[in-house]
Amino acid sequence: MFRSLNTRLLISYILVILVCLTLVGLGLFLFVRTSALWNRPTQQRLEEAERETVRLLQGEALRTLPRERIYNAMARIAKNYQVRILLLDNRKTVRLDTDDDWTGTDLSQMIRLPSQVSREQGMFTAPDGRQWLYIAQVPPGIEEQRQILVFASRPVRLLALAWFADNLLRPLAQAGLVALVLSILLALISRRSVSKPLQRVASAAEGIARGESGTRAPVSGPAEVRALAHSFNQMANQVEAAQRSQRDFVANVSHELKTPLTSIQGFSQALLDGAASTPEATTRAARVIHSEAERMRRMVDELLILARFDAGQMKLARAPVEISPLLQSCIEKLAPQAQATQVALELDAPEQLTVTGDTDRLAQVFTNLLDNGVAHTPAGGKVTVAARLLAAENAIEVTVTDTGEGIPAEALSRIFERFYQVDKARSRTRKRSQERGRGAGLGLAIAKEVVEAHGGSIVAESVEGLGSKFSVRLPAQKGGSPTHPSAI
Repeated sequence: MFRSLNTRLLISYILVILVCLTLVGLGLFLFVRTSALWNRPTQQRLEEAERETVRLLQGEALRTLPRERIYNAMARIAKNYQVRILLLDNRKTVRLDTDDDWTGTDLSQMIRLPSQVSREQGMFTAPDGRQWLYIAQVPPGIEEQRQILVFASRPVRLLALAWFADNLLRPLAQAGLVALVLSILLALISRRSVSKPLQRVASAAEGIARGESGTRAPVSGPAEVRALAHSFNQMANQVEAAQRSQRDFVANVSHELKTPLTSIQGFSQALLDGAASTPEATTRAARVIHSEAERMRRMVDELLILARFDAGQMKLARAPVEISPLLQSCIEKLAPQAQATQVALELDAPEQLTVTGDTDRLAQVFTNLLDNGVAHTPAGGKVTVAARLLAAENAIEVTVTDTGEGIPAEALSRIFERFYQVDKARSRTRKRSQERGRGAGLGLAIAKEVVEAHGGSIVAESVEGLGSKFSVRLPAQKGGSPTHPSAI
């Protein structure tokens, strides 16, 4: 029940209207109860009854009338004006009450009584607890001295609920009925402005669930619905990109595994068939099998690392890491390889540059960058590693620059993608890389994940024929490293 958006909108409109009408009605009722305006009719009746009574008592014909006739005339006036007329003696005790309830009651503590021929008016609380408006006056036409006339009536505001029900309840009910009809019309209009765009987003979601690529939700409707459609389209783009990446990933893994598996299968078959009959042939076959198996193991390890990053399960150590000794260690590991290819390695890193991170993973990043630089730099070239403190950003920048063949501009934006290899740009070193059993294009992807996990960034710059430069920026350790002259 109430699952439809249209139904919920309609009910919401009805509830809002009912609440508004209730508040308006309550406000009007409180106004009726508290406003002095609603006592004016009562005040006017009291004054008119007073004036007619005074005229009666001042009339020449009535001065000789018996007191009973005077009382009857006063009762008639009280009835005509719907008021109560009291006659008090000089002790302020009620001697005449046209309603016959308060005869003998002492009102001296309840109302302000005039001390001479004058009038007083106000409100008092009767012995029964009810409130009354009154006008008190010393009449000039009664023989007994110090007698007082009191004209009293219940205030209209005390009858406000009945007046409210008689005069305002019906208009409010009519207004509520009109508002209810308008709410239904507004709900129907809202169906076009809210429901339809949402239904189109839902249809697009169903299309993507059915595997219809390229399905997008139209961006229309209210601002919130447009924002939803825009976010949905972004999500759809990311989903398709992830699916495309997954397909490429499977295809690339299959391709990269096919080559070593083919070599292993071929050379192992040669050993089984006896084709490798000489010790040299046997040794060569075993060496190839071992090399290709090592290559596969390395690729599996790299895939596991990337999978852990994707799943958020990669745990990195958080300890102070001195950059200069770390880079020196990476260079020492690659020194034999650089000497074999006649590539010079240079280090320019000041002391006391420290970051917080995982030593092994950072070593993996810089080793990979150095390895790529050495592999793609011709004999006689140079690979330079430099580090400096960026004081303004409180970061440490490490650059690895080579004098190799460079990377084409169209490939530069993709070198951090998984399995991406710049074959055409580095064709002269491709054969040498394969002979050395290098990876499957996952090294830079891992380097990017590791650097970003440390809160840093990695970028690449290259000019074909001149070389490439990889820049890694990492947050400096809190507390700051001493500023070295070469780091400014």
